[in-house]
Amino acid sequence: MSGPTPLRPRHATGIDGCPGGWVAARLEDGAVTWAAVPIEGIGDIVRPDCVTGIDMPIGLLDTGRRECDALARRELPGASSRVFTTPPRAVLELGPTAPNDIAQETCRSLMGAGVSRQALHLAPRILALDALLAHDVHLVAVEVHPELSFAALAGRVLDRKASPAGLQQRRDALRPWLADVDHVVAERPRGVPVTDALDALAALWSALRWRDGLARTLPADATERPFIAI
Repeated sequence: MSGPTPLRPRHATGIDGCPGGWVAARLEDGAVTWAAVPIEGIGDIVRPDCVTGIDMPIGLLDTGRRECDALARRELPGASSRVFTTPPRAVLELGPTAPNDIAQETCRSLMGAGVSRQALHLAPRILALDALLAHDVHLVAVEVHPELSFAALAGRVLDRKASPAGLQQRRDALRPWLADVDHVVAERPRGVPVTDALDALAALWSALRWRDGLARTLPADATERPFIAI
C-alpha cells in the first residue's frame, strides 16, 4: 500500500495500545481530549478528519523483515529491545493462541528467524488496524514509535518507562510542547496506565510533525509503507 496522501486533515490523534484496547489523544483547536476503546473499536478513533500517529505496525510483509524495525533499533542504542521485529502476515494470522512450535517454524520459514511472544500477543491489534486501513484507503495514518518520539524530544534515549525516573523524563520531554502535560495526563480515561497515556501523547507529537511536513522517516524519505515517522 502506498504511504502518505497529499491532502492531510487539520486535526491530529496519537494512539497507543492499553489494557483491553486502545487509548487515543486527539488535538483539536488547541485542546487534547481522550478516548479509550476496545481492540475492535479502532475504527472509532482512527478518523478521517485527523492525521493519526499510532504505535502499531502499518505495512505487513508476506516474507522477510521490515527494514524500518531494524533502523528503529539502531536509533535506540542500549535500548534496542524496546522495538520488536514485526513478523510476516501469515505468522500474525496464527494469533496469540497458536502452538509455539508452529508459530516458530512458520516464522523461520518466512523470515529466517523466530517470532517473539510479544509480537504474537499484539497480532489481534495489528490485524485490526491493517483491516481498517485496507477497508478505507482515505484514512491518514502513520506508524510511529513513542520511544523514538521521546528520544527526539529529549535528545537522548530515556530510562525505562516503567521506572519513576523514566516516567518523569517523559513528562519533562513533552512539557516544552505541551506545557500542561501533567493536567492532560491526569484527565486520561479511567483504567489507562500513565505510561500508555504518555505514549499516546508522544504519538500525537509525531502525528503533528507528519501533518506539518516536519517528520523524518525510517527508512529516510520513504514514500511507501512500511516506514516509521518521527
